[in-house]
Amino acid sequence: MQNENEKEILKFGKYVCQQALNLDYKDDFALYNILKTLKITLYLNKDHEDLLEELLRQCEIKLDLPLFFKKLDQLLENLNGIPKQSILKKSPKQLQEAPLTWLYYAIYFSLDLENKTENDLINNSNIQNILLLVIKYHLSYIVYKKDERASKSPALYKDSTQTIVRITEYLLAFTLENNKKLNNIYFNTKQALDQNFFNLLEDQNSTEKNCFFIRHDKKIGNFLVYQNNELDIHIQIESSRMVRKGESRNDWKNTNIVHYILDGKQYYMQILQLIFHTSDGNGNGGNGRSGGIIQFTEEEEFLKGVIKQKVQLPEDFSHEDAIDALNRTKLKKRSFPTKEQKNIPNLYKQHQRNKAFSANITKRSLVLSVDYDIPPLPILKNFIHFLTKKPFESPLIIKDVYKTIFMIDTLLGLGYIKILDLFLQNQKIIKLEKNYLKIDLDSHLFSKQANSYLQETTRKIIYRVPYSLSLLINRIQHYFHDFTDIQKKEFYSEDKANEYFKFIKEQIKSYPKHIRFNPKHMWKILDSYRKTYLYEDMSTLFCIGRYQQNDTPKLAYASTNQRAQGHSNLIELLYEKLDMHTCSANLLEIEVSVFKKSIEFNTVSKYVGSGQVVVPQKSSMFFQSLKNLMMHEENEEKYFNLYTLYTRYAMSLLLGTRGYYNSANLNQISFELHAFIISEKSQTLLNGVRIIPMCKEIEDILRKYQVLAKRLCIPTDNIYLINNNKYEIYKTKNILNMLENYNVEQSLIDFVRLVPLNTGRHAITKLAMETNFNLFYLEAFMGHYIAGAEQMGIYSTLDMPNYISKVRSLTSNIAKIYGV
Repeated sequence: MQNENEKEILKFGKYVCQQALNLDYKDDFALYNILKTLKITLYLNKDHEDLLEELLRQCEIKLDLPLFFKKLDQLLENLNGIPKQSILKKSPKQLQEAPLTWLYYAIYFSLDLENKTENDLINNSNIQNILLLVIKYHLSYIVYKKDERASKSPALYKDSTQTIVRITEYLLAFTLENNKKLNNIYFNTKQALDQNFFNLLEDQNSTEKNCFFIRHDKKIGNFLVYQNNELDIHIQIESSRMVRKGESRNDWKNTNIVHYILDGKQYYMQILQLIFHTSDGNGNGGNGRSGGIIQFTEEEEFLKGVIKQKVQLPEDFSHEDAIDALNRTKLKKRSFPTKEQKNIPNLYKQHQRNKAFSANITKRSLVLSVDYDIPPLPILKNFIHFLTKKPFESPLIIKDVYKTIFMIDTLLGLGYIKILDLFLQNQKIIKLEKNYLKIDLDSHLFSKQANSYLQETTRKIIYRVPYSLSLLINRIQHYFHDFTDIQKKEFYSEDKANEYFKFIKEQIKSYPKHIRFNPKHMWKILDSYRKTYLYEDMSTLFCIGRYQQNDTPKLAYASTNQRAQGHSNLIELLYEKLDMHTCSANLLEIEVSVFKKSIEFNTVSKYVGSGQVVVPQKSSMFFQSLKNLMMHEENEEKYFNLYTLYTRYAMSLLLGTRGYYNSANLNQISFELHAFIISEKSQTLLNGVRIIPMCKEIEDILRKYQVLAKRLCIPTDNIYLINNNKYEIYKTKNILNMLENYNVEQSLIDFVRLVPLNTGRHAITKLAMETNFNLFYLEAFMGHYIAGAEQMGIYSTLDMPNYISKVRSLTSNIAKIYGV
C-alpha cells in the first residue's frame, strides 16, 4: 500500500508521462529513470524556489519543495530494487505520445545518469542553466496544455518539444566537451541560452549554421554530429531519440540538421511566450510571473491575414530589450504575406494593416472607462457600501477578511496574493509602515547588469495610504497573528483564492442593482480611473505591479519619484469619491470624524527605475578620451574606427538607438527636416517605424561621419568599421578587438564592454520623466507610441512639428549632461 507522499511523487511521473497508455508506475523501469532525471534536473536548480514550487503546483503536487525532494529520494530508493533491463531503451513506444518524457530521456542519455548523481554535476553552471531551460519549458508546456483556449494539435507539442530536445542534447554535449572556444560561442552570452542558440543558427553571417549534421555508420546507425572545421572541433552527439534518416546527398534538409531544429521554433516560442504576461498573477507583476491566468492576444477579424515576423536580437541586448523584442513578436506585425515576402504591400493592403492594428490596440490595450467591466465610480461606491453595511464580527470571521481584501484591491489594485503578503507580513515584496506602503519594483523589468559605469538605482517605491485603510490592515494582521505557518500557507492555495473570488461574485449577484466587473482584475479598474482623472501613469503602474503588453517595454526604461506623491494623490481622490472612510468606520465601529480624508506627504526628489543609465561623468570621460585619441591619430583607418565608436554611442544617447542591425540604418535621414527614420526590429521600413528628431549635436556628428566614409569609399547607409581595408557593420565584439590592438586605456575598453548600446533610451527617458516631458512625445520617440497605432498617416494624432521641436531640445540637454 503506497503512502500519500509516494502517491504525490508518482503523480508527478504521471503528469510528465501525460498518462501514457499501459504505463505501470510501480514496475516500469522507464518511470524510475524519468523520476531520477527529474530529481537531478530540479535539484541542480533548487535556488529557483519559486519556479520549482509553481511547477509542483501546476502538476497538482500538494507537497512543499523540501518535503518533495525528501520523499522523492525515498521513493527512488524503493524503486531502485525493481528488475532492470540490460539497457534502457531509447524512446519507448509507450511514451511516443508523451513529449515531455523526451526531454528527460535526452538529459538521461546526454549526462550518462545511469552512472552519475547530482553531486557529480552540481559545480557545472552551464549544465544548471541548460536544465533551467528544461524546467521553464516543462512549466510552460503544462500551463499551455491545461488552458482550454490553447491549441490541441499534437504536432505543436511534439515539434516544440523536439526543438528543445535537440537544443538540450547539443548544449549538454558542448559543455561536457569543455572547449574554451565553444563555451565562448554558446555559453558566454548575455542572451538566454536557447535564444543565443537560435540566433547563431539563423545568422547569415555565422558559420555555426553549417556545423550541425546527421551522419550514418553501418555499425551504430544514424547519429548527430557537430563538425566545426574552422575551430577543429568534431563531436558525436548521443541522441535519446531514434534518428530516422542518415546522410544523403539528395536531401540537404536531412544532412544539415539546422533546418530540422528551426522547424519547431515557432511552436516552441508559442508555448514559452504564454508565461511572459499574465492578467492575474502572484502580485509581483512583470514577466515570467506564475500562478496567474494566461493573457492571450486574441486575433481580430482584421488580423487574419497578418503575419508574425522573426526578431533578430543583437549581440549585446539587455534583459528588457529581450522582453521588448518578445512582446513585439507576440503582437501581430503590420505586414501582409505575399508570394515573395520582400515585396512591399500595395496601398490598399497597407491601409488594411493600419486599420487592423489600430482596432486591435484600441480594443485590447487602452482599458477605457466605457468598457462594460469598468463600473462608474458612483455605482462602485454603492456596491462597497452594500458590501460593508455590517460591522466586523467579534471575533473576526473569514468573510470580514474577504471584505477587507476587496476594499484594498479596489483602491490599490494589488491583487489577492500581494494583499495576503501584506496581511501575513511576509515582507518579501510589500510591507506597511505606519500608513505608507513600501513596494519592491518588479525585478523582471530591469537589467540584472550592474557595474561602476551604470548609475545605481533603488528598486523600491513608497506611497501613502489613508489612515483608516492602515487600521483595517492592522486589524486583519491581528486576525492572522495566531495562525500556524501551515494555516497561513493554505490561504495562498488556488482553492482559497477561488473561495475569495466566489464570495465577491456572490455579493455581486445579491446586490439589488446591476453591476459588472471581474474581481480578479481590480487593477484594471484602478488604471481606468487613473486615465479618467489624467494622473501620471508610471508610478501607478509600478505600484500596482500589473501591466499590459504595451506597458512593459516603456516601464523597462522608466523613471519615477520614489515617494510616489502623484499616486498618493490618486489614492486620496478615489478614497474620497468611493466614500471609503465611511465604510472603514462602519466596519471598525468607529466615529467617521476620527478619520482624516487627506494624505499628508512631503515629496522627495529621489528617482527609481531603470538601472542601465550610464553615469554622466563616465560618459563625459569616455567621449573626451576618444576626442583626445583622435586629435593625435594620424592613421586614417584607426581614426575612422574611433570616430565610428564615438558616433555609435552618440546615436545611442541622442537618438535612443540600440544594438540592432537596423539601429544605425542611415538610408532615411533628413537634415532639413531634422528627422531620422528607422525600423530597428524588422527588415522593412513598413514595420515598427520610429521617427526620431535630431538635435544639432547629432546632426553635426552624422554629417562628419558621412564625409569620412565617402573619403574612404565606404557606404553611408549604415555605421561601419574598417578592418584590413575591408569594411563591416559595427559590432561591439569587433570594436573591442580593435581597441585591444590599439592599446588604449583600459577604462575605454571597459566602457564599451559594460555600457550597452541601449543606454541612451534609459538616459533620455529618465531626464524626460524627471522634467515632466510630454509622455506622448516620449513614447513616440521610444517607439512605444500607440495612439492611433502610428506616428504618421490618417490614424496619427501626433503633432509632428511640435514633437520634433520638443525632442530636439530634450536631446540637446542630454548632449550637454553626458558630454557628447
